[in-house]
Amino acid sequence: MPANDNALNQGDELTAAAHAAASWVRARRAQWTSAPAAMAAAPAVAPPAFDRPVFDLPVFDPVAPTAHLPAATAAAPPAAARPTLWRTWTLGAAMRRWLLRGAIAAAVVTAGAVAGPRVWQALPAVPSLPVRSARVEVKPAAVIAKKPVGALRIGSTPPGARVLVDGKPRGLTPLDLADVSPGRHEVALQSAAGVVTRTVTVAANTTVTIDEAIFSGFVTVYAPFDVTISDGGRVLRADDHQQIMLAPGTHELRITNRTLGFEAVRTLTVKPGEATNLQLSPDPSALTVTASEAAEVWLDGTRLGDTPLNAAPVALGVHELLVKKATGGERRFTVTVGVKPFTVAVDF
Repeated sequence: MPANDNALNQGDELTAAAHAAASWVRARRAQWTSAPAAMAAAPAVAPPAFDRPVFDLPVFDPVAPTAHLPAATAAAPPAAARPTLWRTWTLGAAMRRWLLRGAIAAAVVTAGAVAGPRVWQALPAVPSLPVRSARVEVKPAAVIAKKPVGALRIGSTPPGARVLVDGKPRGLTPLDLADVSPGRHEVALQSAAGVVTRTVTVAANTTVTIDEAIFSGFVTVYAPFDVTISDGGRVLRADDHQQIMLAPGTHELRITNRTLGFEAVRTLTVKPGEATNLQLSPDPSALTVTASEAAEVWLDGTRLGDTPLNAAPVALGVHELLVKKATGGERRFTVTVGVKPFTVAVDF
């Protein structure tokens, strides 16, 4: 059978069900009665507080007769029965109205329950759309590789020295550092007794130990002439062994000789308990000797040449100068050769 015929038949069945429900309601309504006589026989009772109707119904006046009441009830009832009659009529009208509404609702629900599945089956099928599942690729979280590091264990005598690694303060001795990058590092220990500096090589996953005693060292200065040595403006004095005691660490020594006009600066590192030698080798000066007659020039017993002698290299200091004529006769001098060129003129 075509689908349209099925739909028509189902509609006819629904209409027939609705007519049957309405007929049933009319039959039930024909059996209702609103006669007040039976209600009047009941004893008169004062109406309770909720006697007035709570439904949205027209107000019924028992004194004024209405056109829709039966003729038997149009006459005014006795005074004692008026409240009871009014309440009975009002409640009866409300009940009839709600019973009618309930019967219609039950008929509609029954018709929907009977015809609903058939109407649903008669509807054309709607093709379902294909569901596409999105494929999400989950990548594992990147693992952050930790850089390999080494460690330093640093001690000092006396303890409490300030530790610097590559110029950065890290704490006081004794000190353990577990985050030192592999490679070469400069470790400095600073205290009131001095500064000790060490260069160490740290490997990954290894510990390097540094334990230094911080106390004075010694410096010995060798110079061809007398010199004055100062450190940071402080003049240093040598002991009987010509040694100067200095705190460990790096020092910048200034070495001077005012007579010779000599001045030099030397930087050296003093190690605890160790002696450090400093050898001075100043550049030579220039000696020029002239004479009124031809002569030989001798310096500290060594022949330098004949006059005129021009800018002969001579070490700085005090020297013995001898000038001898070829025909006999000589002249002796004690000369101090400084940084500036030195000139001697001999007149026989």
